[in-house]
Amino acid sequence: MNKGYSVKDFAMNLKGNDVTSFINNQSHRFTERFGLSFSDTVQVTLRFEDAHDAQDFYNELRYNQTYALDYTVTTSRLNACELIVDGAETLYDYFGSREPNLLTVSRDLKLNFEIIYNQEYTGIEFTGMVHRGELLSRQCVVEVASVIPELSLGGLSKIAREASEFDDLLTRCYIVKGTPLL
Repeated sequence: MNKGYSVKDFAMNLKGNDVTSFINNQSHRFTERFGLSFSDTVQVTLRFEDAHDAQDFYNELRYNQTYALDYTVTTSRLNACELIVDGAETLYDYFGSREPNLLTVSRDLKLNFEIIYNQEYTGIEFTGMVHRGELLSRQCVVEVASVIPELSLGGLSKIAREASEFDDLLTRCYIVKGTPLL
């Protein structure tokens, strides 16, 4: 695979901007070019080891007022071990340093789960494991097309807000070269 860049390095090499202005600019370019905008909130899928753990986590998010005000949780129709959580403005808000968040619930209930996030439109992927409140084996992959970079970079604003948050999620940008059709 090509060399991966941190979002900060990528922003500096591509545009010479700081991360905040870079992600705001790319989000604006995405909306301008494609006429689409991202949802106000981010939706993640949590996959548990068994359905009982998923149910305990569901009940905590749904009925504990601390979380019920911030998050909407639904069960997956296809897998009893999966929950879909919505409500945070960025992916980092679910797993970052500001608590309470999903890590707090995991720590309090002593539950483990896998995180799956595939961003609509851009294909940005985040995967990680949470073990009793600790975010482990995480990675966020942003594949940037050399032809239309704003297609994938437009969604960075839904991942995190600043360079340190992108680094905490181990976000890496990879340049994908286009191939001629003829």
